[in-house]
Order: sequence, then C-alpha cells, then structure tokens
Amino acid sequence: MKRDLLWLLLYPLYQIISTIRHEGSHALAAMAEGAEITEFVFWPSFHPFRFGHVSWEGFTTWFTHAAPYFCDLITFFVALLIILEVKLKRRWLWLNILIIGMLSPFINSAYSYGRGLAGSPLSDVSKLLRDLDPIAVHLYFALTLLFYAWGVYYCYFRKKHRI
Repeated sequence: MKRDLLWLLLYPLYQIISTIRHEGSHALAAMAEGAEITEFVFWPSFHPFRFGHVSWEGFTTWFTHAAPYFCDLITFFVALLIILEVKLKRRWLWLNILIIGMLSPFINSAYSYGRGLAGSPLSDVSKLLRDLDPIAVHLYFALTLLFYAWGVYYCYFRKKHRI
C-alpha cells in the first residue's frame, strides 16, 4: 500500500486526463445539441480559478451541463467491471484503472457537487440546481457518490479483490 502512494506523483497527469474527460463531455453534448465549440481548454486558469473550460455558441439544454456527471458514472461503472471481472496481472495497471476510472470520477463529481452547493456561479451543478428540480439533482449526486464510495472501498480495501 505504501508503494501505491508513489502514484500520487502522477497527479498532474491524472488531473489533465480528468479535465479532458469533463470538458470533452460538455463539448460532445453541446455539439450533439447543435452548438459550435469556440474554445476548449484542459489546463488550469487562475482568473477565475478553474481546471479547464469549454465555450460554445448556440442553444443547449441542461444536458450539456450534466454530461460530465453521466460520463463519470459510465467511466466508473466500466472501470468497476474491469477491476472485478478481468484478471489483471500487473498491479500498476490495476491501480491506474482504479485511479483514472474510479477515483477521478468520484473526486470530480464530489468536487463539482460541493461547488454547486456553495453556489459558485461557474459551477455546472449550480446551473443544474437552477434549471432542474433540485431534489432530482441532489438525489442523483447522493446516489452516485454513495455508489462511488462503495466501489472504491470494495475494490481497494477488500483483500480478495486486490492483486
């Protein structure tokens, strides 16, 4: 387990992968709704601080703001299936699937939900809480975050599922 902590040194790379997944989900959803992407940034900016952003021209619905959280759920579920069903022979591969496929969606959803609860005007979740039934938004995040917490616990801390 101590050697697993060395992978934290790759955090900047993991963050870029997560940001590409998040912003790419917005971009794909916006394009599917007929918008034109005018800017796609997957590195941090500081005025205001954000990990990345995508801009588009044209009408979009709530789906464009929600797309990263649906993508998180799909990514998490696929990674969970791989970890539980595929016999991975290399610990580094198993650990990277866990980090990129499970921890990253969990952290992204939890961070974004927290920003939305704090009322950040740039937050996707703030926009979802404004545009949709807040109970539905809270229920979605409560259920998915519990699922993510269970999945990470089950895959990492249960010895029979570790390499």
